[in-house]
Amino acid sequence: MNEIQVILLGILVLAASVVFFTIDPLGTNLVPKKITSTEMNVIVSLGVGVLIFIVDKRQSHYLDEIIQAEHKMTQEIHKMLTEETRLIHEMRRANNKADHHGTNVT
Repeated sequence: MNEIQVILLGILVLAASVVFFTIDPLGTNLVPKKITSTEMNVIVSLGVGVLIFIVDKRQSHYLDEIIQAEHKMTQEIHKMLTEETRLIHEMRRANNKADHHGTNVT
């Protein structure tokens, strides 16, 4: 589930909880008959805080995966460059040996 879907689900759950706490459609009397606006603000703030925490954790995990993939790719590039440098040095040495033996005509 991507972050937008998590946010939309969180907003839906938050709206449902607000409706449940204000209207109490089931008649459960779990909540007081009258909720003050301060209590409602606390409920909404806690819900938004938890939603932000969840999205932040998911985003942090996603960034960690990206960093690990980039690190692996950088290691592979480093290996390729090291091998290329080694081959260039070998070719240079072979070329210098050929120059010293008089096989090159200038």
